[in-house]
Amino acid sequence: MEKLQISTTQNVDIDYQLASVGDRIFAHLLDLVIKGSYILILVLLIQYTVGDVDWWFSIVCLPIYFYNLLCDLFLNGQTFGKMIMKIKVIKKDGGELSFGVCFIRWIFRIVDFLLSYGVAGLLTVIINGKGQRIGDLAAGTTVLKINAKGDLNETAYMELEEGYQPVYPEVLKLSDTDLQTIKEVVLLSERTNQYSEIGAPHPLALKTKDVVLGKLGIETKQPASEFLNTVLKDYNYYHQ
Repeated sequence: MEKLQISTTQNVDIDYQLASVGDRIFAHLLDLVIKGSYILILVLLIQYTVGDVDWWFSIVCLPIYFYNLLCDLFLNGQTFGKMIMKIKVIKKDGGELSFGVCFIRWIFRIVDFLLSYGVAGLLTVIINGKGQRIGDLAAGTTVLKINAKGDLNETAYMELEEGYQPVYPEVLKLSDTDLQTIKEVVLLSERTNQYSEIGAPHPLALKTKDVVLGKLGIETKQPASEFLNTVLKDYNYYHQ
């Protein structure tokens, strides 16, 4: 599976798994089913209650025209089809999805899907190699595979042993996003054995430690992985 490296606001590079072409196609098909079901149900209701479907049809379809734009904007880069397939739209620089970004992706659907019957978007994703259709290239976005919603690995949550005492009260300066980045780095370090075999800390853990120390304005002799784990525990202590 292809990966994408994203630099966070803390200047830490993290590899993410790109959504496959199959994931995106199935998400698109699911969205089509949802849109079609919406139109069918409302048309039947209008026909039953009002009788004149033609007059109401353009109004009924109005939410469908803006479906992808509104979903990306208010559902954090996901349509309902993307939620089911566990994929989402993100900016390549790790920033927030703004209205402008979502609008560019949405308006380029005309090229990616309507004018080319989906061929332009599909070929661009395959050839580009970074999970981007034409709308993504224009908006600076891509589509990633995500973990199941509610997975504790997506949060900075950690269980604390009974009687735990915090070491760094300065962790209160860190944001939830900071801690999520630290948690991802810790998990990545634990999954990578090549450095532990030679007794060396993971380079990403070392880099993250330096960034966190600078942000907290402190010094420590704790090894990188141990320090990052302590920061996570202290954060959970102060936010439990």
